[in-house]
Amino acid sequence: MGREVNVGRREALLIVSQRRPVRLSEIGAALGAAFGEVYGYLASRRVEPDGPPFVIYHGAPTGDDPFDVEICAPIARTTDPPAGWQVQMLPAGTFATLLHVGPYDTVAMAYDVLMARISAMGLGVAGPPREVYVSEPGTPPELVKTIIEIPVSAVTEPIAAGSRQP
Repeated sequence: MGREVNVGRREALLIVSQRRPVRLSEIGAALGAAFGEVYGYLASRRVEPDGPPFVIYHGAPTGDDPFDVEICAPIARTTDPPAGWQVQMLPAGTFATLLHVGPYDTVAMAYDVLMARISAMGLGVAGPPREVYVSEPGTPPELVKTIIEIPVSAVTEPIAAGSRQP
């Protein structure tokens, strides 16, 4: 896992998305099926992706209880979405990012590092985190690249180190 945290602006992004509850034990299969569905639909409409797929975590897992995620496919132009999906523009913002290289089950360590750095920089969490999936399906687990992005803003008092914000 890389330890370099970058803070920068992300431009507004046009996406096709679907928000749904998932269980941590089922997340890999649920995301795989959802990405397959939306990218298959987009290909049939000849709508090009405009970046790698990602998920916005609107909730945090507690045990194996369902939590709220938004599955996102960036697109270059608007289109009619598949049934149950929507097209929307995500607003621009400032994000702290960290590249995690390794299996998905070790991503929590990247969140801990990123949250500590956000606090040390005197920033606060300004929205739900994103996981951007850079690697192609079938990449060996130890080589999988996931970018963790957390929207941030300046605060007068830093958040407590080690705390997790959804």
